[in-house]
Amino acid sequence: MRDLPFDGQALFAEHTDSKLPGLKDSCSTLKTLGLYVPGPVRPPQADGGSPITCYGLEMSSVETDEHREVYQGSDVECTVSNLLPGKTYSFRLRAANKAGFGPYSEKCEITTAPGPPDQCKPPQVTCRSATYAQVYWEVPVNNGADVTEYHLEWGSVEGCMQICYCGTGLSYEMKGLLPATIYYCRVQAVNVAGAGPFSEVVVCMTPASVPAVVTCLQGRSEDEVESPHYSPSTCLAISWEKPCDHGSEILGYSIDYGEKQPVTVGKVSSYFIDNLQPDTTYRIRIQALNSLGAGPFSHTIKLKTKPLPPDPPRLECAVYSSQTLKLKWGEGTSKALTDSIQYHLQMEDKNGRFISLYRGPCHTYKVQRLIESTSYKFCIQACNEAGEGPLSQEYIFTTTKSVPAALKAPRIERVNDHTCEITWEVLQPMKGDPIIYSLQVMAGKDSEFKQIYKGPDWSFRHSGLQLNCEYRFRVCAIRQCQETGGHQDLIGPYSTTVQFISQRTEPPTSTNKDTVEISRTQQTLSDEQCAAVILLLFAVFSILIAFIIQYFVIK
Repeated sequence: MRDLPFDGQALFAEHTDSKLPGLKDSCSTLKTLGLYVPGPVRPPQADGGSPITCYGLEMSSVETDEHREVYQGSDVECTVSNLLPGKTYSFRLRAANKAGFGPYSEKCEITTAPGPPDQCKPPQVTCRSATYAQVYWEVPVNNGADVTEYHLEWGSVEGCMQICYCGTGLSYEMKGLLPATIYYCRVQAVNVAGAGPFSEVVVCMTPASVPAVVTCLQGRSEDEVESPHYSPSTCLAISWEKPCDHGSEILGYSIDYGEKQPVTVGKVSSYFIDNLQPDTTYRIRIQALNSLGAGPFSHTIKLKTKPLPPDPPRLECAVYSSQTLKLKWGEGTSKALTDSIQYHLQMEDKNGRFISLYRGPCHTYKVQRLIESTSYKFCIQACNEAGEGPLSQEYIFTTTKSVPAALKAPRIERVNDHTCEITWEVLQPMKGDPIIYSLQVMAGKDSEFKQIYKGPDWSFRHSGLQLNCEYRFRVCAIRQCQETGGHQDLIGPYSTTVQFISQRTEPPTSTNKDTVEISRTQQTLSDEQCAAVILLLFAVFSILIAFIIQYFVIK
């Protein structure tokens, strides 16, 4: 058995005595095989007087009926290759001897076994919208068996396509696609013989669309807003994340917050809405905008503005002094523990800036360490959960002038039986204001002091004393303040009272003199005791400093 190419030639031998194989003596019925190997063809019963030297096999397609020789040789079987699957072919055979070829045998038709379908043509993709596309394909050559189904693969990555359709249809609708996205697809036909090869990969791109929905819409706290114009009572701050632009650049955002027209903002990811009503709840949603239109609205969030902060109270000065000012405001201190309002008191410093003095719920505050006869500026504001209210107007309060300090007890010296001299310490002028003194005395059983001297001197000689009568003396300093309309006297506290008894002078002893001397001695001893105490304290302090230096520095 051997193969014969389609262009093989028949061999002829001349012999005059021989005859061609007769028609009745043609080859027996030709046997062909689709799936099994046939037996050899039986030679004709009559060879025409000359042995058969070869056979000629011709084949034709049923559709064309054009015969061509596919084998010539002495074998009684052959294999015909390069046939198409699922096709019907017609074969006929004839024998030859020295005289030539005899007649053809009867035709034998045989169909080859079916094969998988051919490769499909590339599918056609039509994008109906940014999220919807329709895919079409044609029926391929089935190779002897009808196509039972088609496999459509689809994906956004060429090497990772997935089968999205299996069926007998010639089209499929792809839904839920992403706008402005490249997709890849291919199709394959299947029959009983198997699956054919995939078609060539087709690339398509969905058109651009409006932006995607805005995500992560949320409110922002007051601390996160860096704007001096933000007020939690009339403003609401929000933030969001930029969505996918779907192939067209995002130009801005539209914020819907209720009854009013939506607010359009630029390419930002945060914004605060102003001019709102205090203590009001708003439903807020947002959508992105591009050249193709507005995207879908985001989810809705509810935000509420805070109540308006309270107005500032009236500030008053309850008590004036030379170094302190006691300020008060509001309705009093009875509500301090239950009042939810906090107060912020501020004072202007020497640089013209207001500094904080007090922050809390109380309604009074005492400002200390001030300078006498000096004007100070104050302002106050009230605060609650809504925030800080506006600052009040500026209030100006002036400290008073200081009164002179208390003088030490005056010293008394007896001059004679009816006269004594009183002396006291001297004070320096206070900020240019002169100091005068007022000396008072209370004699015997009197219940009130009487002024016996007023002036700038630091001593006074009092006469007209009665014998054996007790006198009490005291002295105070007076500051004469220079005012626009004149002067004002500021009287300081009186000194301690000093007693003096006027007695007649006797030669051996002088009772009055002794009394004065005893008083002076007691006063001197008192001064000496003070000096001793100061010296002792200084010594103790020096020893303590030396010990600290010894312990911490030397060691």
